[in-house]
Formats: sequence, C-alpha cells, structure tokens
Amino acid sequence: MAKDYKKMGAEIVALLGGPENIAKLLHCATRLRFTLHDAGKVELEKIRSVPGVMGAVTAPDGIQVIIGNDVTKAYDAIMAEFQFSTAAAVKENLDEKQNLGSRLLGVLSAIMGPAIPLIMCSGLISAVLIILTNWCGLSTDSSTYTILNMVGTGALYFLPVLLAYTSAKRFGCDVMISLFLGALLISPTMLGFADAGGYVTLFGLPVKAVNYSSTLIPVILTIFVFSYVEKFVARIVPNSIRFVFQTFLNIVIMVPVTLCVTGPIGSYCGDLLCTAMGAINTAAPWASILVVGCLAPVLVLTGMHLALIPLVMTSFATVGYDNMLFVAFIGMNFSQFGVAMACLLKSKNPSLKSLAGSCALTAFLAGVTEPTLYGICVRMKRPLYATWIACVVNAIFCAIFQVRVYSFGAPSFFTMPVFLNPDGTMSNFCFAVAAAIISIVVGFAATWVLGFDDSCYVASEKA
Repeated sequence: MAKDYKKMGAEIVALLGGPENIAKLLHCATRLRFTLHDAGKVELEKIRSVPGVMGAVTAPDGIQVIIGNDVTKAYDAIMAEFQFSTAAAVKENLDEKQNLGSRLLGVLSAIMGPAIPLIMCSGLISAVLIILTNWCGLSTDSSTYTILNMVGTGALYFLPVLLAYTSAKRFGCDVMISLFLGALLISPTMLGFADAGGYVTLFGLPVKAVNYSSTLIPVILTIFVFSYVEKFVARIVPNSIRFVFQTFLNIVIMVPVTLCVTGPIGSYCGDLLCTAMGAINTAAPWASILVVGCLAPVLVLTGMHLALIPLVMTSFATVGYDNMLFVAFIGMNFSQFGVAMACLLKSKNPSLKSLAGSCALTAFLAGVTEPTLYGICVRMKRPLYATWIACVVNAIFCAIFQVRVYSFGAPSFFTMPVFLNPDGTMSNFCFAVAAAIISIVVGFAATWVLGFDDSCYVASEKA
C-alpha cells in the first residue's frame, strides 16, 4: 500500500502545534528537522504513532521526525502544502530554554550537516585514488592523478568557504559577504604568509600567518561575529546610500576582525583541541574509540553524532586519520545490517520482513542506520540491546588493532576504501573488514538470541 505523504505531513504538522508553530523545516538523509516557536505544544508520542513515521526525538535545534529513505517525498509534500522557511535563520524560543552546551551542539550540527555529503564524496574519491595508484598503475606524475587528487582534497581545502555558507544560513546574515570572508582565509596571499610563518601586519595590527584550509572554528566564529556587525551597520547607514556603503562598511570592519581577531582565536582553539586529542591518543589511543563506540547508538538516537564532526575534521587536518568516530561507526552501521537480516529471516510478519529487507540494504550499502534504528530497534527494544552489544564488541576489536580511517566517510560497503592506508599497506583495511564482519555477525546473533516481539507491525505499515 502506497504511503499518503500529504496526509502524513498534515498529521505531523498538526501534532507539532500547527503551521503557525513551525519556524523552519529542513531535512537530512532520513529526518525531517523542524525548528519551532514553542516546543511545549508538541505531542511527541502521537507523532511517533503516525503511520509512516519511524520515530521522533527532541534535538537542540527543535524536533526531528524520522521518516527513513522516503524523507524527501514527505518533505516535498509538506512544503507544497505549507511553504515553511528553509533558508534564513530565525530567532528560536526553543534556544532560550536550553543550556549553553546544548545550544552549541545544535549550532555545530546545523552548520556541519549540509556540508557532510560533499566532504564524504571527496573522501571517497581520495580512497579510490589510493586504489588506482597502488594497484591499477596510475602514475602520481600524471595529470589524471593531479586532477583526482584536487577533487579528493577539494572539500577539505575549501571547508572555510563551505562553512561560511552554512554559517550564514544558520546565523541569518548576508551569504555573499560571508562567502567572501571565508574565501579570504584561504586566498593565495594568506597561504603565502602562512608558508613564511610568524606574523604580518595590517595598519600596524598583528595578523597571525595561518593556513586556514581544512579549518572550521575560525570561519564559524567569524560569521557569528559578522551576524552582529551586519545588524550594527544596517542601523547606522542611511537608506539613501545603503546599496553601496553598507557592504563597504561591513567589509572594512570585518576584514581586520577576521584576520586579527576571530581567525587567530579560532586557530588557537583548534591548536588546543589538537593538543588535547594528541595527548589522549599518545597516552591511551584506545580510549576514544571505546568511549564513542559504547555511546554510538545514543549519539545517533539523539542526532548528536554530527557534533563530533569538528573533532574528526581536526584529526584529519593534523594527523591525517580518524581513530574515533568513523571507526566506532563500523559497529553502528554494520550491526544494523545484521539486526535487520535477523529480523528478516526470523520473523513471519510480512510487514516487518518488508521493512527489514529495505533497512538491511540501506545500512549495508549506504551506511544509513536511522531506518533500522528507529523502525526496528527502538520499536521492539531488544534489537537495540543487540546493536549496543555489537558496537561494544567492535570498539574493543578496533581499539586492540588500532583501526583508522584515512579518508572522510561513514563506513559502508561502498566506502570501505576509506580504510586503505595511503602508504599502500593492507593491514588496516583487513582489520576494518574484519571489524565489519564481526559487527554483522554479533548484531545478527544477538538479535536472534534475544528475540523480539513483532506484533506491533501490521499490514498497513508496508512501505
């Protein structure tokens, strides 16, 4: 039976307090992300029972409704009916009820989220390039290698520009000026200063010579400050000359602020973060993977796994690999394939079997776990315990064998090349494959042994 996305959307909007309570609507790979004026009007449990909805959770920036692979169809149906805002950031009453930590994580998730697919694409191209050079005879002196390497490193190199755009959207300031400020940070002139090292001056003001490519804190901090500078300039510039001089005054103020204040402060913060991560990895390289691995299901359930992306980006920019988040998500992603396959083979409920088959393919091929996590694990509870067991086992295995990810990408069948070591050795890749197999087996076995009650699925829930 085909889903009625218009009806589903109307029910969700009504249970969120009506269209007047919704300030903004976005979506990611599996979730509708609503920003609300008043979170107190939400009927969360009723939303979870809407046909076609796999789950709903509160998040620092609002309410997230999990739809699964059909999220774009639900999004399009809702937008066609209600036309909610998707671009400019709005003042959210919800923020006022949250502590500083929750608000900060919500901001980081909102800024990093849209850029992640592109960064993952570049990371996968870098991984494929390793295969081409080590086993397919591609010369590192060829123009093909140079171009593919440019594409593979492009998203990280231009990260300040990408995040300038998403930051401008989040903070509600001028996009073009924000992109200009982000581009200044990685201009050839700044890179030349960085190669020389030390400090240069701007009208006598010290400018720290830093290579800002692949960094994120400096540009986010810069655009945050610019969002207030822009409001100040708009108040003092007369309407008669605003078209030219408002932009001019914004640039005159923000260039020294960016190069002398927010850029260096962000750089120092990044250096401090690198030092802390380096100390942890030197003293106990197994600690970070164990902690994140044990918390992986909780991170995905709350949508807070995106908040760890800045740590991962810092790690890639400094040591060239990640031994924390993506390594832990070998267990998270592949265990969901095992869990779904166990449900597919053990259950006799046609609705669950149909759902499990779709979820298994999504988790295995694309590394998208929300359909399994919300559609199966949370709903029947015991498969969630099986997921946690598999994540812990994977974390222990990866900690023992020091598995690393060398290119940005969530673990899945198609992204396994991200575990290939650029030096051409195969040991890390083999350990990663072994971890994936172990996660599948443990997830499958734990689900089968623990069992589940599939009576909550009815024929009308077929996808």
